[in-house]
Amino acid sequence: MSTRCVIPLILIPLSLAGGFAAAQAAPDRGLNGHGSAEQPGVGGLLPAVAVRCDEPPRIDGVLDDASWGLARPVDDFTQSNPVPGDPPTERTEFRILYDDRNIYIGVRCFDDEPGLILARQTRRDRGTQGDDGVFISIDSNSDKRTGFFFDVGAAGSRTDGLIDNDRSIGSSWDGIWEAKTSIDDGGWSAEIRIPLATITFDTDRPWGFNIARTIGRKRETVRWRNWRREGTIRQVSHAGTLDGLEGLKQGRGLTIKPYVSARHDIQNHDVDVVTGADVFYRITPQMTLTLTYNTDFAEAEVDDRVVNLTRFPLFFPERRDFFLEDAGVFDFGGIFRSPRPFFSRRIGISGGQQKGILAGARLTGRQGHLRFGAMSVQMDHDDELGDKNLSVVRMQYDALEESSVGFILTNGDPARAGDNTLVGADFNYRNTSAFGGAGRITGGLFAQVTTTDTVGVHNDNSDTSAVGGRLDINNDPWDFGWFFSRIGENYDPALGFVSRRGRFEYNADAGYTFRYSEDESRLRNIRLATSMSLFTDLGSVVDTFDYNILSTRFTFHSGDSLSGRVFFSRDNPTEPFQIIDGVTIPASTYDNLGFSFSAGSSSTRPIAVSGSFTSRGFYAGDRRDYSVGLALRPGPYFSASASYSINDIDLPQGSFVVRLFSMRASVQFTPDLSWDNTVQWDNQSDQLGLNSRVRWEFRPGQELFVVYNEGFDVNGYTFTSVRQALTIKLGLAFQF
Repeated sequence: MSTRCVIPLILIPLSLAGGFAAAQAAPDRGLNGHGSAEQPGVGGLLPAVAVRCDEPPRIDGVLDDASWGLARPVDDFTQSNPVPGDPPTERTEFRILYDDRNIYIGVRCFDDEPGLILARQTRRDRGTQGDDGVFISIDSNSDKRTGFFFDVGAAGSRTDGLIDNDRSIGSSWDGIWEAKTSIDDGGWSAEIRIPLATITFDTDRPWGFNIARTIGRKRETVRWRNWRREGTIRQVSHAGTLDGLEGLKQGRGLTIKPYVSARHDIQNHDVDVVTGADVFYRITPQMTLTLTYNTDFAEAEVDDRVVNLTRFPLFFPERRDFFLEDAGVFDFGGIFRSPRPFFSRRIGISGGQQKGILAGARLTGRQGHLRFGAMSVQMDHDDELGDKNLSVVRMQYDALEESSVGFILTNGDPARAGDNTLVGADFNYRNTSAFGGAGRITGGLFAQVTTTDTVGVHNDNSDTSAVGGRLDINNDPWDFGWFFSRIGENYDPALGFVSRRGRFEYNADAGYTFRYSEDESRLRNIRLATSMSLFTDLGSVVDTFDYNILSTRFTFHSGDSLSGRVFFSRDNPTEPFQIIDGVTIPASTYDNLGFSFSAGSSSTRPIAVSGSFTSRGFYAGDRRDYSVGLALRPGPYFSASASYSINDIDLPQGSFVVRLFSMRASVQFTPDLSWDNTVQWDNQSDQLGLNSRVRWEFRPGQELFVVYNEGFDVNGYTFTSVRQALTIKLGLAFQF
């Protein structure tokens, strides 16, 4: 199949969807809560005003402190889902107070049926998962590009994270803040305290601010500003305005987080005690220096177990807190996976094994229109690799209204003796007021080049570049995405990630969503979509081609869903490869068709189930995939989930079955004390892993972890323990 054949194929399902579009598109009311047209920005809309208080409120979830009476309640919310522009079905109001060191936010969520409030999630950093909740975004740097988000569930769950270019970059950032909730006969309330030492902020301009509320049983979302369906609470470019903040102080801007960790290898009777610390110093309210010594990741969550049935490397997300903080500063070119110039997981993990980190320093911040980040990590001495210093520098300069131009430099090779350098430049375009304010366009261009000097390896530094671009358009109910890259034969980002070298990559996707009101149908929406992913060698010979001919997803007002898709794939391995022990796929061209179905019940239900089935050709044989999932959330103190998948593969070279099982269970004694357990097993390694973790945040930012890990060899119904380890880690936090 030539590249020229691909683009016409992807247009076929879109022409079918387009024929129905005019007749089926649900109208957008286009009105805010006061019956006037609202552009997604803040023009003409009143700001929220924070009021200074001498006596701060007590954070207990009850808005009965006299200080709350000083602030004017704000209640002009507008529905964003399911009917954008309609008034909310339940009233919401918020107030904001502050003193020299803290911001206080009080939210009152009125409810005519308080007995139906969903309040089952208390786990930290798990979101609301269908519960009633409030969501806050703060653009405290007043740059309409970055910010902080805070989620509070009705049962007291807390989630926090960072925002970069209107999108969340994960919830593993754990700022020091507190929140309490309470439910009464008139609804529920939330009280929140955010220390100024926790966030960076601009002292000269009003902050961007927005707040949203979800009503779980109705699957309804209301927002104070930027209520349009395609908007999100994390879209700080269209947040409202928070005014009245004066005389803010960050104190000395110093936060010290010392820790002590003791690990007991039970089988070998070894005890290892490690001490270290992280230090955060706000040089200015918008510039932060972070130092780390003897960095320890004992409390980090385990990766999901995966059996790789492809000939390409897998991508695992970063889970370590030190590298997740301010991670958005180092994002480049809008690249989500490959060719990614910097991927922090390369630091301290080599060949699947953890390497010790002696010390590190990171400087991030903003100066005028320039946003910057620099990080340097010194590894522990390694007998094979020697002494390694790994560094990255990233700069972005604001351009146009919402866009930026940038530069990146990485230096160091974490996995080989020798050195590696990468230099890159990018342009990122963003227009969140496109199509008369109803849509969003993002895109960009990037270029990178690497130089490798690896000891004992032939270093060919010709054709070491990677260039590409992307374009994404969202104009609800339509959306479209496109990505292109050319990756050189010897492109080698030692501190980044690349799935394939010497390739052209093309990705495209498009979709249309039909929406219905509850009066019209039990369906909330139907989505039709198509997508393709094409890799060719540099001579334009197809390497792999995956074409999702048509996918359809039905979502009901209850939150239940059904979906199905039909797809085509071509794989053209030029060399034999081993897909699993004892089974080798010959070099050839393999064309296959397949289809899949899946269904899932709403996360608002106390018992949620899901399942999927896929049937497809697989190389010269056949493959059947089955999966089932079960999630239990009977109340705020216990939750559990389990999944089981089967890949039944029949090939001329041999038949085999891959089975993968995982189970998670969490006991949440309070929002600050949890006990999480994860069990994972697969029949290819015949190993079962247990991770059990107790986390107690006895004061904001002060945490105690008790982590137990055990691995078993599995033989039939016999389990033999092969490793056992118990780790206790105490981390403190002192803000000055």
